[in-house]
Amino acid sequence: MRMNKRHEGHEITNMCKWMASVGLVVGTALFLLSFIANAYNKDYFLTIISLGIIGASMFMFGFGLFMGLLTETYHRGPRENV
Repeated sequence: MRMNKRHEGHEITNMCKWMASVGLVVGTALFLLSFIANAYNKDYFLTIISLGIIGASMFMFGFGLFMGLLTETYHRGPRENV
């Protein structure tokens, strides 16, 4: 199934937005849990993991936004620039 060239950049951006928002919710939940769970967080393991998930989600959103914009402008011809 071939995607429509006009909306291909929007699909990539929406997918990365969804994945980044799930990662931010999971990372924030783990970060808040790391303050409560003292027995598991002896070496700040949950804090490090949660901050890593949050950072990866932000990087994924930025990269996905860049790829979506790049795809959107690449498929647009020189006459379609409005």
